[in-house]
Amino acid sequence: MNPNALFRGVGMVLLNLAWFSAFAATGTDLETLGTNQQVADRVAKLESRSRIGVVQNRLVPRNWRLELGGNYGPVASGDAYLNSQYLSGELGLHINSTFSLGVRYSTVFNSLTTEGKQRYERARGVIANQPGAEATIPAIDYPESMILGIVNWYMTHGKINLFDLQVVQLDLYSLAGYGQATLYSGPASVWTAGGGLVFWLNRHLSSRFELRYENYADQPIRGTTRNLNLIVGTFGMGVLF
Repeated sequence: MNPNALFRGVGMVLLNLAWFSAFAATGTDLETLGTNQQVADRVAKLESRSRIGVVQNRLVPRNWRLELGGNYGPVASGDAYLNSQYLSGELGLHINSTFSLGVRYSTVFNSLTTEGKQRYERARGVIANQPGAEATIPAIDYPESMILGIVNWYMTHGKINLFDLQVVQLDLYSLAGYGQATLYSGPASVWTAGGGLVFWLNRHLSSRFELRYENYADQPIRGTTRNLNLIVGTFGMGVLF
């Protein structure tokens, strides 16, 4: 056998073994990014001006907890001659972090809109200047109070960094409710549906922004019902027990 050919064969085998060993070691490093100590050493060498925080668990557990709250807000899309604002109190029971039940009682504050005031002032002037004359004024029926049973579904949750002071948990929720309104003309059934955003400021304090649709029938003229489609927007605070 030719010695040169033998040396060349042995050299090729050794070269292939060396290449395969290096590839295997490199492949292992790429898959594992190195040992834990190697990763720690690499991270320690990084100079970053960004601060990163990760929060994985819920900050406020809500299994079988009571929440007592209040909210206030205006009504839109109702009677053109009437302004209404709701002042409400609510007692809720959180079954878990996904569902809660509640009872809400609202007192309603009413006043005439600018158009309503003008209509009434015009009618008053006609009667004062023309004794015996007839003047047309708008027929108005208004809510005085309302009680609703509410079901809340907290469908999406997350957390935000509040001005670098603390991490605040939040939930996006939907709601549905049914109850009775006390109108100037008498009682009326009412139902509502909508949604809101609640911030759990800590384990005992919450803040809510809510927008919902509300429907009931009033009687501005006795014996004649009118279907009202209202939009109610409220802001509220609550205390968890």
